Amino acid sequence: MKKLIVIVLTLSMLLSLAACGGSNTPSTTPAPATTTAAPAPADKTTAAAPATTQSGGDATTAAPAPSGSGSWETKGLPAIPAGCLSGEILITSVGQSTEADSVASLLKRAKIENYTHNNTVSADAVTSSYKVLIMVVGGSSKGLGGAGLDQAKETERVTAVIEKAKSLGLTIVCMHIGGLDRRGTMSDAFINLAFPSADYAIILKDGDNDDLMKNILAAKNVPTAYITKTTESRDVLAYMLGK
Repeated sequence: MKKLIVIVLTLSMLLSLAACGGSNTPSTTPAPATTTAAPAPADKTTAAAPATTQSGGDATTAAPAPSGSGSWETKGLPAIPAGCLSGEILITSVGQSTEADSVASLLKRAKIENYTHNNTVSADAVTSSYKVLIMVVGGSSKGLGGAGLDQAKETERVTAVIEKAKSLGLTIVCMHIGGLDRRGTMSDAFINLAFPSADYAIILKDGDNDDLMKNILAAKNVPTAYITKTTESRDVLAYMLGK
């Protein structure tokens, strides 16, 4: 009986072992597939180039702002600075042409009143009450005769006036605004008399085509304005007076 029990138990154990040992390979659960997304390609962004205005296929550059008042032609001489004149003004003619009268009239129109106009002023009348001497140059035989003068007497008068003005420290402005009509032997002699003393000069451009005045002024590097019409002299003088 005992042997039978032992046999039954042995058989049971063998059957159990057979049921459990059907496979020695452990079951594996496949790992989920891992995918690594490829990085998105970097955007190739190029900064926009500044817009260029073109005309006819060529790039254009903005034109400079227009110059303000005071930008008169100088023919290479220094430009006249704004506000360079102050105080009482004495206007006289050198050669007795009508342009000195024109300058006085233009100043009046510009409401500049601190001036005295005397075409035949003598050196004795040039006093320290004046700070500026404006000499308007242009020879006129008719004007000289009407003033009871000739070229020699006018030369003597003007020479004395210049010497007195210099001794008193007056600022001297020489003007030639009669153009080609105020050139010639007599007018050129008056130009050569007056312009070497100039601290500033105003010249109607077409009256200095041969650079006679420019060359005189260049010796002292005198600030100069070349104008294209007589009435511009008013603007230049107003600019010089800070108006």
